[in-house]
Amino acid sequence: MMNVRFLPLVLLAAGAIGALALAACGGSSAAETPAAGATTSLPAPSATATPTMRPTNTPTPVPTPTPYNGRIARFQVPGLGIDAPIEELAINSLGELDTPKAENVAVGWYYIYDKPGRLNPDNRGWVDFGGKQIVNGFTGNSVFSAHVYYHNVPAPFQKMAQAKAGDQVLVTMEDGRQYKYEVVSNQQYNRDTIPMGDIIWPKQKPADEEWITMITCGGELDATGWEYLSRDVVVARRIP
Repeated sequence: MMNVRFLPLVLLAAGAIGALALAACGGSSAAETPAAGATTSLPAPSATATPTMRPTNTPTPVPTPTPYNGRIARFQVPGLGIDAPIEELAINSLGELDTPKAENVAVGWYYIYDKPGRLNPDNRGWVDFGGKQIVNGFTGNSVFSAHVYYHNVPAPFQKMAQAKAGDQVLVTMEDGRQYKYEVVSNQQYNRDTIPMGDIIWPKQKPADEEWITMITCGGELDATGWEYLSRDVVVARRIP
């Protein structure tokens, strides 16, 4: 098998966490918040006698668990035989999404985006970025990547292209808690036209769902035999 290395995924302009601009996406800017609409006067309703109500027991609210703020320890897709430690990644000196340094061993997680378990659907601290509402600066979509092969040796995402709807993905945190996800889509994109903005900030994701997105090389090799021509993108949503 030919020697294959992982092509950088996309050019990015570094900015504040949760508000990174995608240089390859035309430099979209944050949309303005629309002004509140004018209120319409309505006729006052006629007063009616209020019936006497029986007292009811008020249920005790259940506190929302605090998301774990520590490190991610492990990434697993049992059905594909994926079981790997996590390497924290960001953007390299060229302004590109970095790739794991432990090429044949680790799955990379981009801490500049979201973290598994962070989304709290009861939290409505919304901001607006490029027409997409983001909770507390994060979309509830964590991004991971890994190699398929490196120097002719299989790497963690070797079988990621085989992921199918319903496959389970497990993300284990350093304190032992585990988040479960199920695959909902598996798509392949041309490496030169992959819509990274929509992949990292998915407009179609319901606000109360938490997703993880896994990106790796795929498809055929180019004429040099060094680079893949495509990118495989697998999305999974969190389940109980």
